[in-house]
Amino acid sequence: MKIFCTNAFTGEDFDTVSRRMKAVVNALNNAGHEAYCPIFDSHKIELQAKNDTRAIFNYAFTNIANSDAMVAIITSDRKSEGQLMEAGAALAANKPLFAFIHQSAAQSPTHLTKLAKKTFTWSTNQELTDALTHI
Repeated sequence: MKIFCTNAFTGEDFDTVSRRMKAVVNALNNAGHEAYCPIFDSHKIELQAKNDTRAIFNYAFTNIANSDAMVAIITSDRKSEGQLMEAGAALAANKPLFAFIHQSAAQSPTHLTKLAKKTFTWSTNQELTDALTHI
């Protein structure tokens, strides 16, 4: 299954997000999926350097359309506009959404848990990568 991986980016520590998302991609690939994460895509990085927000989202939406499912990594109770738009695009295209919510954000109100095919709660990166093998 080709899986689009979404995560909050704005306001987050880039190194922490990069390490976590690399582990997410590796866990999904090792489970037999084809994981795609935009933060590692050189074309998306070029669009960011040009500060072309519309092109960034159009590119993301194209990649979502070409995916079979979405994995949303949620680490905070702060809502990420980009992540929510990506999740909305996946849901509008009838792609299954798998929500992986850090325990610190698990009590935060969100519609994603109601719309997700499956929701997982995790507290450590190891728990996260273990849970990714169950989608």
